[in-house]
Amino acid sequence: MASLLAYDQITNMQKHLFRYLASLALLICFAIQANLSTPVAAQPKNLGYLGQGRDQYKLFIFGDAMAGGLWAGTVRIAKGHPRLRINGRYREGSGFARPQIYNWQTRLPRTLEGRNIDIAIVMLGINDGQAIRSNNEYLVFNTPEWQNVYRSSVETMMTQFKQENIAVYWVETPPVARLDLDAKLKIIAKIQQEEAEKAGIRFVKIREKFTASDGSYTDRGADIYGNLIRLRSRNGIRFIKAGNNKLASIVLAQINRDIEIADGDLPVAAFPVPAHNKAAQRQFTGAAPYDGPIFSGPTPQGKTVIIEPENLPSANSPVVAVAPSQVPSFGSSSPSKNTSTSISSDLVLQSLKNQAKPNSPAYSLYSQGNWPTAAGQTNRVDDFSLPEK
Repeated sequence: MASLLAYDQITNMQKHLFRYLASLALLICFAIQANLSTPVAAQPKNLGYLGQGRDQYKLFIFGDAMAGGLWAGTVRIAKGHPRLRINGRYREGSGFARPQIYNWQTRLPRTLEGRNIDIAIVMLGINDGQAIRSNNEYLVFNTPEWQNVYRSSVETMMTQFKQENIAVYWVETPPVARLDLDAKLKIIAKIQQEEAEKAGIRFVKIREKFTASDGSYTDRGADIYGNLIRLRSRNGIRFIKAGNNKLASIVLAQINRDIEIADGDLPVAAFPVPAHNKAAQRQFTGAAPYDGPIFSGPTPQGKTVIIEPENLPSANSPVVAVAPSQVPSFGSSSPSKNTSTSISSDLVLQSLKNQAKPNSPAYSLYSQGNWPTAAGQTNRVDDFSLPEK
């Protein structure tokens, strides 16, 4: 009798162990049955601000006279760089407040057309501390009306770059000697930074690199070799050669870090992508990014992407998505054998929360951690209830 009881206990334990393991294997199916509205897009490993790494990047510099100096410095600092092809366009005296000098909003699309630019460096604003003419009236600097028009102009330019899938590095306006102008440039820099953050664009802060220890203007500072020398021109606005070299080195340092991330040599966490940026979908392949699911569901080719049971995630571990070889690689329209990729499990969970239909069992599971109940149904494979004593 004792042996029969022991056998019965072992059998019950086996049954519940089987139920547990089988439920894990059916997690994918459960996600679909629980009314996930759309599949969650998978993302390649180490995908940072520049997307997937490439052999060469076309870098283009835009802006006013300050951008012209930055362009010259960039060419000098990046001389011999095997992966950067540098070009640019600047217009002295231009800015968002002076479209009559050069209207960036209307001219930029033509400049971008056919150039296949990967990276844009923008430095504009040194001439914007003035009234803006709009609808035959002049809007006084920094009034609400002026701010609305100025923000709209900045936003338009940023959108034009994003529509072309160009990674933008927007450079802060530098400090200047004239106090009244410097105060205006701080306002301009703040607006540009806010718009960059909304657009998910990298904003390169340089002001503190060219001020004294108390934050005041100085025409001197450490050059790229650490020597304390003059960096600014006598007019208290422009940079001289050494200053432009330092300015370029600051911007290029950020670009090089993003290239290392794109190559997989650095983790994305080493230089996080701006919060609202969609660069994780930018592939620089000329094709729309693959938008297949992580958890089971049809791909554009009618195939299924699954998570193998042995790859089910533990807390804070990467999730490994394995797809059939017929599924195209990310950013490509052609088949690829390399269809396994790792992403953050936190990102997966957040995506599931966003995708789940409100008030559905999936929403309850991913947002509140509540497993759905199977009221009135017994002996289901997902029945975790303990046996009655």
